[in-house]
Amino acid sequence: MTFLSQTFAQFIAAPPIGVVLCHEEREAMLALSVSPRHYRPHTPISRQGDVEPRVFFIQSGWACVYRDLPSGDRQIIDVPLKGDVIGIRAALGPNYNSLGSITDLSVYEISRSVLTKAVLQMPVLSRFFMRVSARQYAIVTEHLTNTGRRNAMIRTAHYLQELGARLAAIGEGNENGYECPLTQHELADVLGLTAIHVNRTLRELRENELVSFRAGVVEFLNRQKLSRLTSFDGDYLRMN
Repeated sequence: MTFLSQTFAQFIAAPPIGVVLCHEEREAMLALSVSPRHYRPHTPISRQGDVEPRVFFIQSGWACVYRDLPSGDRQIIDVPLKGDVIGIRAALGPNYNSLGSITDLSVYEISRSVLTKAVLQMPVLSRFFMRVSARQYAIVTEHLTNTGRRNAMIRTAHYLQELGARLAAIGEGNENGYECPLTQHELADVLGLTAIHVNRTLRELRENELVSFRAGVVEFLNRQKLSRLTSFDGDYLRMN
């Protein structure tokens, strides 16, 4: 067994997003031809408008999926973490959005055509990717609700809770908090706010002893009070 297949085997044997794969699903995943790649921080990986032949499995690090606007602004649609799959498309054509690294990022890249052929030959794979797609849809739906109907304080607190739940599932955070490399400008692009507004909102959350985000560390100061404020329910993040 090559180093790549060993590493990918470990990745599949312990899915970081809490998915329990059956034996047939694991075997089907391991039969895929994958290529490991490493990207430095803030590196474009797949650009909006390009025809992208790859699907990406995040192995480690933080990435962002975003859409550029003619005005020069951008909307970060999601921040994929370890175990997330990027690039599943319903139709052929140019990318709707871009994918870039936030931190050092390691990914497994799979040819879309190879993956499509594998899914057709091994229907058990379709079950896995249906769950992946359903989870991504749920996350985007929650983000849309956040930007459309929650005020700045609640949407910021809700998103920090979401990140905490996702990181805890991959062993990179706990109930007290987590390390977070997002800048206030990046957080603003996620939340649909200005960086100044984010700064003011984070200060308000800290002064109300709910959550603190300083020096790259998010600390939950009062989880019970925070949950009452946001009504956060992490069921939409689960895939099993």
